[in-house]
Amino acid sequence: MGLFYNNDVAGVGVSKNGPKKKPFFRYWELFANKFWTFFKINLVYFLFCIPIVTFGPATAAMTALMRNIYLERPQFIFHDFWQEFKKNFKQSFVIGLADIFVFGLSGWTFLNYSLQPEMETGEKILYMIGIAAQVLFVMMNFYIYPQIVALNLKMGGILRNALILVFVNLWGELITLALFAGYMILLMFFNFYVLMLIPFVPLAWLGFTSVFCCYPAIQKYIINPYYEQRGEHNPELPDDDDEKSAVFEDMGGKEKPLDIRGEKSRGKGGKPGKRGGGKIIR
Repeated sequence: MGLFYNNDVAGVGVSKNGPKKKPFFRYWELFANKFWTFFKINLVYFLFCIPIVTFGPATAAMTALMRNIYLERPQFIFHDFWQEFKKNFKQSFVIGLADIFVFGLSGWTFLNYSLQPEMETGEKILYMIGIAAQVLFVMMNFYIYPQIVALNLKMGGILRNALILVFVNLWGELITLALFAGYMILLMFFNFYVLMLIPFVPLAWLGFTSVFCCYPAIQKYIINPYYEQRGEHNPELPDDDDEKSAVFEDMGGKEKPLDIRGEKSRGKGGKPGKRGGGKIIR
């Protein structure tokens, strides 16, 4: 973005009470700002997925990084990826094996039934039921991995929540599913070119889209109610109490531009937050 404005002059701050950006514009803003971050995450994810059995833990680690991007938290890509890979290994490994089985079954079903010229009525019914079950499981994945990395829940509770959220947040997973389906179609018709891009961009982009569209439902129905019931502050939300008790008032959006030519600044980093609370949807 340095091509379009002068980075040597500090502008006015952003007002806390300013209007919030609509999800569509926030999505593309985050995508543009984090494009090279996606590139690096995609490459690390691809390398960790080369042993196929590590698909689940690698997906959980990537989901954790995408959650940090969605929450606009700082992170160190390889360090945090490795830490999340280890921390969430047990639960995500089981889900990863289930994913591999379902993906393999989907390919086998397509080759053995879709290409047949004629099918009996019973075969058609079984085929449609199988396809519906596979699609349902894929949509549940949009909620399973974020819960693994964000919540302290047993697998039974995670699966129950994921199944309910599929029917509660239909628009979120339908948008995500449409992008996944579009990518698969591109893979079928332009397989060589799409396969060449896999190590660099598409996997992280799809992962970010999934988190952006589906994680808000987890916040609304699982995380926020958990903290409200306990009377505790949700660490994913701004801390209003700290703002009220602050000695100095935040003048974001009120200060004048400051010329800082010649001065050097150093950014600050931080580690991603720990897992928060959660509940089983009733």
